[in-house]
Amino acid sequence: MNTEQAYNILGNVLFAHFDAEEKFDKLEMILEIGDGATASTVWKYYEGQQTSPPLHIDLPLQASLDLNRAAFFLRDNLLETTGEQIWGLTFTLFQDSSFNIEYTYEKSDWLKGDE
Repeated sequence: MNTEQAYNILGNVLFAHFDAEEKFDKLEMILEIGDGATASTVWKYYEGQQTSPPLHIDLPLQASLDLNRAAFFLRDNLLETTGEQIWGLTFTLFQDSSFNIEYTYEKSDWLKGDE
């Protein structure tokens, strides 16, 4: 896997949370990356409204596996190339297929657990 492939997986999995016909200004995935697990929250923004995915959409198991693989690749690749540990990221996909990615360098409460 390379960085471009990982970004592509993030975009595809994010888009899969919503009906293909739904209009949006941007879609957003907030991903927390632990040592062996990930947790994600996704949102759709359209005309100033923020909504979560429809309840009737279930992601295939393979999409979840691909998402984990991409997240762990990005985490490990950044650690190797920059020496910095990330604990999450926010991936934003815009209507024109452009995207933005912001990395999180602090552990969330979910990842801190019983520390």
